[in-house]
Amino acid sequence: MAALALALSVALALPSASAGYGVALRTAVDTTPAGGSYERLVLAHTQASGAQLLKLGVDWNKIAPTNPPAGFEPANPDSPGYEWAELDKETADAVARGLTPFFTIIGAPPWAQSPPGSGETRPDPAQLAIFARAVATRYDGTHDGLPWVRYYEVWNEPNASFFLQPQLEGARMASVETYRMMVNEFAAAVHGVRADDQVIAGALFPNGLRRASVTAIAALEFTRRLMCMSAGPHPRRTCSATVDADIWSVHPYTTGGPSTRSVNPDNVWISNLGALTALVKAAQRAGALISAQPVQTWITEFGWSSSPPATAGVPLALQRRWVAEALYRAWRAGIDVFTWYALRDEPEPGALEQAGLYFGCAQGIACDTPKPMQSSFRFPFVAFRAGARAVLLWGRTPFGVPGRVRVQWRQAGRWRALTSLRTDGDGIFTATRPLPAGLSPTSGVLRALAASEGSPAFSLRRPPELIVTPFG
Repeated sequence: MAALALALSVALALPSASAGYGVALRTAVDTTPAGGSYERLVLAHTQASGAQLLKLGVDWNKIAPTNPPAGFEPANPDSPGYEWAELDKETADAVARGLTPFFTIIGAPPWAQSPPGSGETRPDPAQLAIFARAVATRYDGTHDGLPWVRYYEVWNEPNASFFLQPQLEGARMASVETYRMMVNEFAAAVHGVRADDQVIAGALFPNGLRRASVTAIAALEFTRRLMCMSAGPHPRRTCSATVDADIWSVHPYTTGGPSTRSVNPDNVWISNLGALTALVKAAQRAGALISAQPVQTWITEFGWSSSPPATAGVPLALQRRWVAEALYRAWRAGIDVFTWYALRDEPEPGALEQAGLYFGCAQGIACDTPKPMQSSFRFPFVAFRAGARAVLLWGRTPFGVPGRVRVQWRQAGRWRALTSLRTDGDGIFTATRPLPAGLSPTSGVLRALAASEGSPAFSLRRPPELIVTPFG
């Protein structure tokens, strides 16, 4: 969901690029607003964006029967009443295209709500776990020729009343206790099918809100409460409860650019992602977060609407810069997967979601065209001043393909060589180099080349801050 208008400040400091080195930073796309059509071009456009993963929403309320027939067995994916055809096709097509799908399970059917019939935002944790077992069984790699799906995300934005109710019961944060139960039962079910399946928990709304229409607990506060960890630079256990999850996830929608900070330090925006990744690591070290592997932190939804088509969106050239910088800051913070929402704009005039990698064409996806920032998502590259006469370089090759990268700077309309760098095994490259004579430390322009493809150019001139809500 969009980060609503909040008081904010700007953080301009750029810590050392080495802080997150070694993180692969794979990219993903959420194709949800593609009109429900997973025709060939949806996946082709996803691939063209350089993404390695595809987020697929698993709508429990649509797959399961509204009124279960006699003998319905919810843990058995072959039980009459389940409708898997659409998800089967989406998943198989994605894998055939070389994309790794990850599932987000949402939307309880009436009989699986707590109490039954109380609404999709009130799932029964036990019934959710049973459905998760059915999904994981169907996609365990041995069922009816279907591919293996390894990643399963538990719900969407459980810290906000849009998706999970109640959030508060008096002074008690009821959603924290409910979601902890949801995660632990879900994880036991999924891991019971395959121990190497990965459970993604969190999917957090970024902001704390207390309004008549919505209540949300800020992402950092919700994480601390869920994992029973104290605030401050050295978190410690505050209770004996534990959370079973292999990956923690967030939707760090930011009001402003990648360097903008919220006045509420418990909100999670691009600029303070490191606070979340540090908390996740501390919780695992303390034994509050349980996984057989080092717990990763993913962004499973993020975007900025552009202008055009959104009247109050981010101008196209600025959005292209912001996307590259957001990917850099995510990598530096230790984020492992960065998911863009969404593949294409909604073609209807005045639609809310205009953060697509492609302009949405009213005649259909076949006439969609890529936005300038699609090239930054595919091949992000940034260059920042590092002292008086040096420049910090960072980038990621398309698809994370390892190799050698050339960095160039522009002088009098010509591109000149600055340096040649070898990427790591995940296509990440970073270095600090002296500024050559003639390259202005305040207005110079650089780019990176990998094989025959070039990144968008990146200026050393920092643009003025623009305060704009993510959905324009």
